[in-house]
Parts: sequence; C-alpha cells; structure tokens
Amino acid sequence: MQKWLWVTFAFLASILILTVIFVVMKKRKYEEAVSTDDEPPNDREMSLWEHLAELRARLLWVILFWAIGTIIAWVYYDKIWWLLVKPIEPALLKYDIPITLQSIFEPLLLKLQISAAAGLVISFPGILYEVLAFIWPALYPHEKRFALKLLPVSLLLFGVGVFLAYHLIPVAALFMLQMGLPHMDNPGIKIQVLNFARQYLWSVAKITAACGVLFQMPLVIMFLGKLGVISAEGLLRYWRHAIVAIFSLSAIITPTIDPVNMTLLAGPIVGLYFLSILLVYLTQPKQ
Repeated sequence: MQKWLWVTFAFLASILILTVIFVVMKKRKYEEAVSTDDEPPNDREMSLWEHLAELRARLLWVILFWAIGTIIAWVYYDKIWWLLVKPIEPALLKYDIPITLQSIFEPLLLKLQISAAAGLVISFPGILYEVLAFIWPALYPHEKRFALKLLPVSLLLFGVGVFLAYHLIPVAALFMLQMGLPHMDNPGIKIQVLNFARQYLWSVAKITAACGVLFQMPLVIMFLGKLGVISAEGLLRYWRHAIVAIFSLSAIITPTIDPVNMTLLAGPIVGLYFLSILLVYLTQPKQ
C-alpha cells in the first residue's frame, strides 16, 4: 500500500481510538455517579452563556480537526487529484478530452477546494467526537447507551456515502457524456469539453464529502426521535416541505443548472428521509 494511504489511515485510526476511549470513559464515569435511568443527566443546569462557551470550544476543535485534515489532503493533493480522475480516465482517452483550466488562478483555487473537501472526509471521526462530546452531558444513561450503539453505524454510513458517491458520479457523468455527444463521421472534426477540472473534479470532491455527511441523516433523525424531540407522525406531516428543502440543497451542491443532476442527488436523500421516518417509528417512545 502506498505511503500516503498509510498516513491517512493512521490518522483516521487514531481519531477513532480517541473517540472510543472518550465514550467508554464517559460511560463508566456516569454509571458510577448515577444509579437509575430516570435521574437527571447532570447534577446542575448550565446557563446560556456556559452553553455558548462550550459550543464555541467544540466548534474551535471541529475547525482544528478540519484544518488538520485539509493540510493532510494538501500535502497529498497529487494523489487525490489522480484518484478523482481515475474512474473517468478511459473516457478521457476515448474521446480525447484534455483536462482544461479556465485561467492561471484556477489551479490554486481548485487545490484549496479539493483539499477542503478531502479534509472533511479525513477529519470526520474527530468532528463526530466533538459533536458527541457536546451533547453527552445532557443525555440520560439509556440515551448514552443508545448513542454508543449508533457510533460505529455512523462511521460506517459515512464511509458508504463516500464510497457510493465516488463510484456513481463517474458513471452518471459518462452516461450523460455518451448520450449527449453526437456520432462524428468526419475524423477531422473534434468536440472538446472545456472547463473539465472545474466542473468535474471539484464536483466529485464536493458531492463525495457531502454524501458522507448526508448519510448521517437517518441516524440523527432516529436519535432525535429516541429523545422525543420529533415523531414519525410529524415527519410524515411535513414530508412535502422536506422534499422541497432536499431539492433546494441538491441544487446548491450540484455544479450544473439542469434538473437531471439535481434529481440524481436528491433522489437518494429523499429515500434516506423516508427511511428515517421508519427508524423513528421503530425507536421513538411509545407513550
């Protein structure tokens, strides 16, 4: 295995180990202090300013983790670049499509954007740790046990979202390319696809990272349902609003203005929303 992959996996493994140590220590400490599941999760209530100070500290750690991940991605940018190009490389050779850039400033901007997206993927375990650390003091013992069970599933769903987006986006891009290009009988005439780097590479990096985060939606909604914050009936009541919000978000994430790309991204998210409703129905308090 290449050296850069070992470095990335070592970083992810270290963050995962820290996360596991944190939740285990918190779980043991709280079980010693609280004897029943019905007692309050904390011995005192925090003021609004204390909550804001805690939130600020956690956000700073999230930014730090993301920055570390972005630096790692910046160092290994060449590897990431060719990793993004590899799925569509046969089509580039077949249709003689060069990797084009619009200006001399675009390579640096593209490097920043792709490094930030890859940094989000690399730092996700650390970000997940900070989110869990922020809500941990407010949870009851049975809610903490439920959150611990969701932790490995969350990491797995993030990986599944990244994996599916990385492999399906090139398939969709090649399908649209083959469907749109006319058959050229004259070999002297060539059709060139401009702005390839900006439209394709950045889109793959952005959508891949976004899908990893969006695949957390069923777990987040299920956890809120377990806490009694939302219900399956309420989610069903506002399903039209949710679909409008999902398609609006997809329109922002996708690089083009056509409805095909937007629908390709929004379709799986809509499916995850209705899956979330089912999970909430199965796990929400029955009273």
